[in-house]
Amino acid sequence: MDKNLSPFTPDWNQLLDKLEADEQSSNSLSADEQVLLAELRAIRDESADALKTYSTFNTDKKWEELKVQIDVTSAVRSRGKLRKLWISIAAAAVLLVIGGSLIYHSNQPQPQNIVNIIRNDIAPGKNTATLTLDNGKKIVLSAANEGKLASEAGIVISKTADGQVVYTVKDGKTAAGTHIHTLSTAMGETYRLRLPDQSEVWLNASSSIKFPASFASAKLREVELTGEAYFQIAKDKTHPFIVKTNLQEVQVLGTHFNINSYADHHTTVTTLLEGSVQVSNHAEQGKIIKPGEQSIVQDGQPIAVAPADIKNVMAWKNGYFRFRNESIKEVMAKIIRWYNIDVVYTGKVTDEKFNGNISRQKNISEVLTMLSYSNDVKFKVEGRRVTVIQ
Repeated sequence: MDKNLSPFTPDWNQLLDKLEADEQSSNSLSADEQVLLAELRAIRDESADALKTYSTFNTDKKWEELKVQIDVTSAVRSRGKLRKLWISIAAAAVLLVIGGSLIYHSNQPQPQNIVNIIRNDIAPGKNTATLTLDNGKKIVLSAANEGKLASEAGIVISKTADGQVVYTVKDGKTAAGTHIHTLSTAMGETYRLRLPDQSEVWLNASSSIKFPASFASAKLREVELTGEAYFQIAKDKTHPFIVKTNLQEVQVLGTHFNINSYADHHTTVTTLLEGSVQVSNHAEQGKIIKPGEQSIVQDGQPIAVAPADIKNVMAWKNGYFRFRNESIKEVMAKIIRWYNIDVVYTGKVTDEKFNGNISRQKNISEVLTMLSYSNDVKFKVEGRRVTVIQ
């Protein structure tokens, strides 16, 4: 194996770094570029696993059956401003780590004949949400044009070219803090928000955040979250930032962290990437977590703190699914929220565990085909109903 084609070469990392820099800057990424970025991140994160499983994969499978895996080269070709060098690097690395995004299993079965019934395909989720103003007005952001969306009590709300909602304070002396806004995503939606204090929030599917139109007159910057969100909080030592969920309260000054608080989990998990946060629940006050740790809060239970799998936690924000030793029901729970589907099970539920990555920009047929490399699970898609056949 040619080491010069490893995904850890400087050229490979340079390509990934360039796309990540574009994502963080004012430059917007096209849909193809978003797919490419997600795939490169997946390769970076999982190259070691890919190389371990590469030799066990049936390399005689037709490319038509493998095309649902990492499709980097087509995405690269669509990005005209990247040199041909990137194409050769990406293509070569894909061939070397073709197992990198395959769904593989704890018992490593060989792929069998796949018999899925796909009566219709389902597109992945999209970048949209609904903004509800204090006066009850609702703005569907995918339908809103770039530029000014609304103004209220000295606050101007606008939509950027890359689809982000931005709050700008024009008059800090107004009572905008009493005006409460809500940004919400349905199943199959995600969105990015810049709050009035310049903190940034990424909302996952089926989530919502409630916040004041301005923090200018408040001692605390308080927001309420349901579902899942990633936060990058602007530093302000005199005005702590508070995130409230149904089970806990998180207090920060300036940091990066993720909160998963879906109601159907009955658990709130806070994962810290940078800085320091203090987690409290209804019975326990002030437990500090450090970068690389996460707190687990369950109703009636003491707050638990444990090491976090950062790659797993951040996969949704970085544009891909990441499964680590998960049951079929745990896997499908992630898929349900992103593709807005109903799932039913036939037969005995398999106890097989699934591992692997795939871009969240793939159609559901491609995701299900990857899962079908298991001996024990097949799928039928009819409308927005997916039947898991075991």
